[in-house]
Amino acid sequence: MKRKYLLSTVLLVLFFTSVFESSAYASTVQEVDLRSANYPGNYIDGMNIYDQRVSVSSTIGSYRLHFARIATAANDRVSVTSSYSGTSQEAGTIYLTSSGYSTDIWTPWITGPAYINLITTNDGNVSTGFVVDYIEYTGTSSPLINANAFYPNSFSSVSNLSVYQAPSVATYGYSTMVTNGLNSYDAITNANIGFTASTSTTAQVRISANNTSGLDFFAITQPYTSSGKAISSIETTTWGYATVVINNAVMNSWGLTTTNKQKVITHELGHILSLNHQTNLDVNSIMKTGKLTITSPSSVDISNIQYKW
Repeated sequence: MKRKYLLSTVLLVLFFTSVFESSAYASTVQEVDLRSANYPGNYIDGMNIYDQRVSVSSTIGSYRLHFARIATAANDRVSVTSSYSGTSQEAGTIYLTSSGYSTDIWTPWITGPAYINLITTNDGNVSTGFVVDYIEYTGTSSPLINANAFYPNSFSSVSNLSVYQAPSVATYGYSTMVTNGLNSYDAITNANIGFTASTSTTAQVRISANNTSGLDFFAITQPYTSSGKAISSIETTTWGYATVVINNAVMNSWGLTTTNKQKVITHELGHILSLNHQTNLDVNSIMKTGKLTITSPSSVDISNIQYKW
């Protein structure tokens, strides 16, 4: 008989996706995590190129971005522009800051593409850059759905995947989060998903944790063939097994809360089901990247999983 994971902790999370009236028309606010390069450390001096491209669904009418904070050194600034130019990072300026520290800033409404530029002078003065935490938009979000939401490779079946948790998972306090994440997928109706706990290091899903600083990921999932060859995101190869590595040091250095960490774990387990990233900022999905508070599959994720499995 298949041994189910028991939900030992119930996490009640209120998604910050809300609909309200703004500027006399309906709009939606969605949580995002868009940060300047090198965060949480200082940005690199003299890096006069756009830092982040804003990606939204083509069905979005207009949108604006909320900066949780902007921190720039003397003579440095942040701009939001409608186009990118190699000679002027302020081409089509929508919003422009001066040097210093500020919080709780909404940009003007934007239609079309946008780029967030961290413009620095090569004078040895640096700070921590910018953090965008919300997008407000009008129109309809268009997430990746059905086959487009998945990698071109996966397990042949996920109806009874064996899962091994290395002792390091418990050492760094992630066992309950892994269990919660597995259960959130296992509970999806009209999908043939199941996980079986295993003590074998050769299980189909092998989860471990480390405390290694200096890396650039919160956690990472890697599929392999049965012979141990790593499978890339573009190959059409059936998985033999997959590993999930949780990086405790990096998550702590970014100041992730327990809720943020649960999001990371559930997100990585979504990759185990072959779910790809949802890259548009307006989409509400566990498969968005970053420091977010969503902790379980959204309606978009559930529909995609029901489509494939």
